[in-house]
Amino acid sequence: MVLKASLFANMKEKQVPCRTRGCDNTWTWEANDQLRWMGEGKDDPPQRMCPQCYAKYNDLSEMQVPCANDTCENTWTWTKVARLAALKRGRTEPPTDRLCNGCRDQAKSVKGLDVPCRVRGCDGTWYWTAEERMAADGGTDTAKPPLRMCEKCYDRFRHLRDETVPCRIAQCEGTWLWTRRMQLETPADKGNEPPRRMCDDCAAIFSELESKEQPCRISGCDKTWTWTRFMQIEAQRFGDGQPQPRMCNACFNRFREFSDKEVRCRIGGCKNSWIWTKGMQLEAAAKGRVRQPRRMCTDCMDQIAEFENKEISCKQEGCDGTWTWSTEAQLSASRTGRKSDPPAKLCRTCKQFLAKTTTQTLTCQKCDTTITWTKEHQLNVKLGVWSKPTLCADCRRAKEPAASQQAQRQ
Repeated sequence: MVLKASLFANMKEKQVPCRTRGCDNTWTWEANDQLRWMGEGKDDPPQRMCPQCYAKYNDLSEMQVPCANDTCENTWTWTKVARLAALKRGRTEPPTDRLCNGCRDQAKSVKGLDVPCRVRGCDGTWYWTAEERMAADGGTDTAKPPLRMCEKCYDRFRHLRDETVPCRIAQCEGTWLWTRRMQLETPADKGNEPPRRMCDDCAAIFSELESKEQPCRISGCDKTWTWTRFMQIEAQRFGDGQPQPRMCNACFNRFREFSDKEVRCRIGGCKNSWIWTKGMQLEAAAKGRVRQPRRMCTDCMDQIAEFENKEISCKQEGCDGTWTWSTEAQLSASRTGRKSDPPAKLCRTCKQFLAKTTTQTLTCQKCDTTITWTKEHQLNVKLGVWSKPTLCADCRRAKEPAASQQAQRQ
């Protein structure tokens, strides 16, 4: 008797988890109950409900639920314990996939099936049980299996979260929802990167647009480039709605074959160069030009503004015309270190006269000798500086002494 009292004195109350699935509460296992339980030779604590669950349990009643087989009129019993566990999980309605006892027995003659996973690209399967098949078609083997994930995909699906992804249109601040199911179906070689998609606003505009052909930006090219619907969305939402100048594919491919070149400045005496860019070369090629253009370097373009065209008197005696000493010629003179005095040149009228006139043949009036009348001589005659020749050189020399003697006699 003393031993029993001593053992009872060492026993303490214990908090034991509630037997209801989903409940985190406990119930108190008193010392005397523990001693009696041990006296019966039992080690594990009894399965009991916490006070809250027990009170709720007493308020519930069993429910008869229709069999999941639509062709069956029987019911199955939703017990108070099962209802209490459902309430702990936040469920108030009975399950809809349970069979009555008769259908469950009948399902033993039905075979389960391995069904392909519903996730695109997955080669796994899930098991369609005999009872599920029985509930689907009453054992007639006419129902199609539902769309479900395999165990591997479902496990991954539970750990995924829907993500908000920026719109693929540049400058757009909209987003679209990359759902867990979309993430599951993303190909393995894409990793965890979401696809490039548009937000709802951009997608609505996109559906009403059509691609348009636009002229190539290269002068002289008659080809076109495609103004895509994506480009049009960007232009409409974040620009002036007009396409930006672009090259056609042919010009762009040719453009990549060119390289910038350094070309010597067109001003004589200048040792600098200017850059003949790839774009300039492409435009020249489109117009059929193969030779390099003659241009000034940057320094010469800046310095030429210091000069002005000057009108210089024609070098031809008797001519009152002028020729233009251009700014480029003056710049070239300064580059070569020549004096600032302009060179001696003919005016345009004199040049044109010499260009159109040909050397003529005259006959000496005294000896009938042929006289060569040059273009320059003809120009002097035209300007009244000289007279048209009538004698050859020999006759002219013979005439000069006679004229001189006559002048002395006088």
